Amino acid sequence: MSVLIIGNVSNDVLRLQKYFHRIDIQNIHCFSTPEAAMNYLFNSSLKEELELIILDVKMTLKNCEEICQHIHALKNWIDVPILLSTTYEKTVTIDRAFEAGIFDFILKPFDFTQFKTRIQVALKYHQEAKLRKQQESMIQKDLFVAKKFQKNALSPPLNLEYVQIDGLYVTSNTLGGDMYCWFKINDHLTGVLLYDAMGHGIAASLVTMSIRSLLKGIITKLIDPVAAIQELNRQIYELFSDEDMDRFLMTAIYILIDTKNRTLHYVNAAHPSGFLFGKYGETVFLPSNTPILGLFPTIQINKKMIPLSGWHRIILYTDGLLTVNEQNSIDMDFFYTYASQDNSYALQKFSQEYNLFDNDYTDDITVVSITITLQGR
Repeated sequence: MSVLIIGNVSNDVLRLQKYFHRIDIQNIHCFSTPEAAMNYLFNSSLKEELELIILDVKMTLKNCEEICQHIHALKNWIDVPILLSTTYEKTVTIDRAFEAGIFDFILKPFDFTQFKTRIQVALKYHQEAKLRKQQESMIQKDLFVAKKFQKNALSPPLNLEYVQIDGLYVTSNTLGGDMYCWFKINDHLTGVLLYDAMGHGIAASLVTMSIRSLLKGIITKLIDPVAAIQELNRQIYELFSDEDMDRFLMTAIYILIDTKNRTLHYVNAAHPSGFLFGKYGETVFLPSNTPILGLFPTIQINKKMIPLSGWHRIILYTDGLLTVNEQNSIDMDFFYTYASQDNSYALQKFSQEYNLFDNDYTDDITVVSITITLQGR
């Protein structure tokens, strides 16, 4: 443990040193100015051990701002409690020093009992703050690992003879609830699911990952969008309907692509509308047609079928995409302008157009691009 005393050598500084020795704090460093102290800290290992700073000054209304600037500079340099040792008692000046960043003050002439109490409070605060920062650092590391784990659960690009799929996932500043996955069910059926657990943070992420582990079985065995979404709703309702837990809801859009029968079947459960572009720029919307998932044990599910012919590009996304600008809208036609390019290139250009990786968002941003080319490659 180290203590820094800043002040001209005087009886007051010597008494402070003596008082620290009495409370068994021996490692004391004295400097005449804040600048000298900071220069020393910059070139030594003391900065890591320092737990307290005492600024001993003759404070007046005239030099108040200068002293407050010193306090502010010290606070920016090292995050330890700063105690102001002074004879000045006017409330307006002391208040200004608190605003600048002092933790407490020690009033002269010194009283050992008062000194000991204030020092012990400051040291206890510093230890608690240090522990809190360590815990926060551990949490941040855990969140980083959780984000990476969640990102690794996303399906890799899929390149089949007639169907190509790729996704874009931009993580938010917290854990989120977005997830996409796709499965080749057989030679002519491909299932694609994009979903978003309501809310943010660890709870939403746990919901997302819990559901993710079930999806391959649900999609590859049940196949039909109505059956798959009904089972998904049941699983969400049963997993997260404990009376001690808040209800977790989820929006989702599930698409079943049938290249043999040249059809697309989809269910949109309260999810943002998808877009299907045709070869000549025609656009078909895939709007919501089913209630949100997880609210009731059974729900009315509506499936819609769209015939396919030739080339199509389908764009699915989560609502986080709408937060990238003040207009809360995105030009989805942008993807049609890259019709001759593959999904990954189109998604890359889209992310560059909206600077998706250069900003800090409060919600995940997820986009899935699907290209169907029924005449083959």
